Amino acid sequence: MRQSIEEKSALRAEYDAIRNGAALIDLSESGLLRLTGKNAVQFLNGLVSNEVKTLAPGQGVAAAFPNLQGKLLALARIYKIGDGLLLELDAINREKILNNLNRFVPAGEFFLSDLKGETSLLSLQGPQSSKLIESVTGTVVDSLAPYQYVETTIDQTAVMIAAHSRCGEPGFDLFVPTSEAESIMKAIIEGGRDFGAAAVGDAAFEIARIEAGIPREGRDAGENYIILESELNDAVSYTKGCYLGQEVIARIHWRGQPAKRLRGLLIESEKVPPAGILLYAEDGKKVGEITSAAHSFALDRMIALGYVHRNYLNPGTRFVLKNEDREIGFAQLSELPFVGAGAES
Repeated sequence: MRQSIEEKSALRAEYDAIRNGAALIDLSESGLLRLTGKNAVQFLNGLVSNEVKTLAPGQGVAAAFPNLQGKLLALARIYKIGDGLLLELDAINREKILNNLNRFVPAGEFFLSDLKGETSLLSLQGPQSSKLIESVTGTVVDSLAPYQYVETTIDQTAVMIAAHSRCGEPGFDLFVPTSEAESIMKAIIEGGRDFGAAAVGDAAFEIARIEAGIPREGRDAGENYIILESELNDAVSYTKGCYLGQEVIARIHWRGQPAKRLRGLLIESEKVPPAGILLYAEDGKKVGEITSAAHSFALDRMIALGYVHRNYLNPGTRFVLKNEDREIGFAQLSELPFVGAGAES
């Protein structure tokens, strides 16, 4: 269905808030779990791909839950909170990881709490985000390292604010009491008018995160892909102790490379191609597929993320797009990110 002029204008305004101001994104459906007890840290450290044991209060880390084949069950942001841990998961993985962890609780000497209905997640993304947060909280956050967090207040309500870039711009995740989430959102929008604050929906967020080359679970990352194929390198430690799937991941890292890699693609087609469209090389071989695509406002053209066979990874390589053997356009391999920190000027 075609967008009206008004819808396109509204979408562009939301996108501009991400790239130029401060975009408030409601991620309240995210999975939030708390692990406590004397074995909580040690137990979780044996399940995830990054180091958890060395975290101090105020610190966090991105980590993956792999399966035995090194494929991605779920991504998590893990924060050390007092003597326990806070896990933040994509909404699609909440129940899966909750059920998985619950299996070990009786014998594990740790406790697991589901924070659904108790704590909500809001995210501020954009170059003015840190100034907006300082304005409404009095707390300076622009020097926080990725996943480092501070505890402060908004309208006398205690909140936790963690550095997390989700769209290639400076960004922060706010963990707030669910009962106060609506009033906090209102306070941020009203207090952020001078910083270009705006509530932003999934459509604008999707464009910006594809431009930034950030994979989204259920689309560009998941159980069909080995973690390193999805370029989730910041979620893996190669010096920590054993964890599920470590052998496969370490072997690929030290001795070779994945069979395919997530890459950026510049698209030439009449329409934005849907996920699943296949990539064919000039020699006629099927060499990959598209997982996400959008029309980029910044580049004024269609772009995509997709998996490409390791023998066809040179930037500039061209592919034919096919849908059930019907050619629908072309794609050209591009460096990531398209837009945002690290993009070529």
